[in-house]
Amino acid sequence: MKLLLILESHFFIDNNGDVWCDRVVDYNFLKRYMSTFSEIIVCGRTDNNNDGKYKLKISGPSVSFRQLPNFYGIKGLIRNLFKIRKLVGKYVDEADVVLYRVPTPLSLFTYNEVLKKDKVLGIEFMISADKMIEGKGFIKDILNKKIDNIAKKICKKANGVSYVTDYVLQKKYPCMSQIIGRETNEFFTASYSTIELDKNNIELRDWNKNNQPCVYKIIHTGFMDTYRKGQNILIKATKILIDDGFKVELTLIGDGKKRKEFEKLTQELNIDNYVLFTGAVKDKQKIFEYLKGSHLLVFPTESEGLPRTIIEAMAVGLPCISSPVDGIVELLDQNCLVEKRTPEEYANKIKELLSNWSNMIELGNKNYNKALKYEKSILDEKRKEFYKKLYNLAVLKEKKR
Repeated sequence: MKLLLILESHFFIDNNGDVWCDRVVDYNFLKRYMSTFSEIIVCGRTDNNNDGKYKLKISGPSVSFRQLPNFYGIKGLIRNLFKIRKLVGKYVDEADVVLYRVPTPLSLFTYNEVLKKDKVLGIEFMISADKMIEGKGFIKDILNKKIDNIAKKICKKANGVSYVTDYVLQKKYPCMSQIIGRETNEFFTASYSTIELDKNNIELRDWNKNNQPCVYKIIHTGFMDTYRKGQNILIKATKILIDDGFKVELTLIGDGKKRKEFEKLTQELNIDNYVLFTGAVKDKQKIFEYLKGSHLLVFPTESEGLPRTIIEAMAVGLPCISSPVDGIVELLDQNCLVEKRTPEEYANKIKELLSNWSNMIELGNKNYNKALKYEKSILDEKRKEFYKKLYNLAVLKEKKR
């Protein structure tokens, strides 16, 4: 049984024919699908130039690759859309089941090619679609509304829809099994995060209530391609904290086009001695070392599904502050959410927590207990059950042909 996995990532093929990905997806990531399907066909945008960013190898046994034009942004998609749809239609013929991680431009503008071929369509719904195009303005608002409506349509058309949230995305983007009020062989749903949280990464902090830190270590982890993850907001909030006499240090894990701008901002605010930029950290254990050496995670994100950044911090007993968007409201208490996404509001919330060490410990312990439900073995079973339903539907379709 073959699965066609259409991804939004960028890929590069080296001289040996091995395929490399720019972020998140590697061969180990693809193993989650191998529990059910005998062959994984990965389809994605293919770059002809490896500038050093393609470091994750996806090539391996039972995995093959299909190329798409290497476009960037909505304009690039529109210019290449005819060719992309033609290629996707061709690749769909090779597979028994097609799976998208939604919402992405590729998924929303090519899923009809799957429906035309009457193939089993599954989607893993990751994040709200109403802020895919960043920034403000009348045109962007219209485009985001259009994208949001397409995302709602694909949920209704797909055979199986899994969500990273327990209820938030389901309410906004209902699938057919929810609409009819029950699951069938043809329409079904699931709920699981995409995080890979091993047991050895889950650790309850042993903080002494009577030993308050001399310096509070704040941490943030996330891509720096845009302002979406809020690094600029946190840097400015850190400046406010320092000016108000709070002894803090900030660690920013991640890399991207905006990194130099963020580094320049710390220099302009004269707090560069208090801020550490680690760059991209590929070793997951190293990320957990940074988390375990911190006291508070602050994540002023604009839009998320169910961020692994927060779950990983919760898994080591860190109190967390973030925005009340998407699945974050399922993770954090109301008093840890900041309504207004400004440096001043985030600084005020951080001050509130840092001024009550006992409360920080209690919040961290509570977060740890919540994170236990995201342990790898628990999520693996949920994923396998969902993939098995896609597999069984493909078998039924094949018998009817």
